[in-house]
Amino acid sequence: MTVHIPPVSAVIFVMSVLLAYFVYKATSQRHPNGPNTGDIVGAITAGAAVFAVLYTLLGTSGTGGQTGESPPAEQRSSVSNTTEMVRPDSAE
Repeated sequence: MTVHIPPVSAVIFVMSVLLAYFVYKATSQRHPNGPNTGDIVGAITAGAAVFAVLYTLLGTSGTGGQTGESPPAEQRSSVSNTTEMVRPDSAE
């Protein structure tokens, strides 16, 4: 099964991953415990926040396209719409 990912969503995801990488690298250079320990939680949080904001602003405009599914069939009501009175035949 192939899942179609719109290009705008892919670009937004890549931008958020890159930002998370740069935040991690920047915190690993300034972290007092050594050069290899960065703030991974801060990097993931920054990436997720950027993804959420950019997807809200840019990504939701193209989601109204066709999905390939047919519209639901018209359902008929089981109740009659006639206004005539139906009188039972009287047995005589």
